[in-house]
Amino acid sequence: MRATKNKKSPFKAIIIFTIYFVLGSIAGAAIFFSYFMIRPKLVEIPDLRSMQLNEAVEILKKTGLKPGQVIGTGPVSHTYPNAGQKVRKNREITIFLSEPQKIPIPDLVGIPEDTALTILSEMGFKVSITEMPYKGTDGRVIGIYPPVGTPVKQGDEINILIDSGEITGREEN
Repeated sequence: MRATKNKKSPFKAIIIFTIYFVLGSIAGAAIFFSYFMIRPKLVEIPDLRSMQLNEAVEILKKTGLKPGQVIGTGPVSHTYPNAGQKVRKNREITIFLSEPQKIPIPDLVGIPEDTALTILSEMGFKVSITEMPYKGTDGRVIGIYPPVGTPVKQGDEINILIDSGEITGREEN
């Protein structure tokens, strides 16, 4: 009995490779072109300046955009992305209103001066400091004006009263 070698033809391998290559190319092209056919259309962001919030939200919805975060109070000042830009349909639009949002003053009595300054600055307030001698730990907030909980606009001035140290007693003769 004679042993036969199972020799594959290189022609057959080339044919199989070509078939897979053509089928893969057709599938890749179909996926690539279907992506561009299916993707959402672009819409232009309308100019909403000077409109009331409810009117601006209605116009955004009619245009095919989603109203996102609303910052401030009063009529619309601007949007992000800006009016006139083209974005994909269903994009979320941030609405900025003309009046800054009012924020309640936090209770900072008893905390160190540096911490109070950091908190108020990060909240967007201007801070003025008055020092006064008082019994207790030096450098702590002992008062705040406007009072705690009062709603104020970002950028307003907040006055804090800081303990500068013990009250010195009078010498007795």
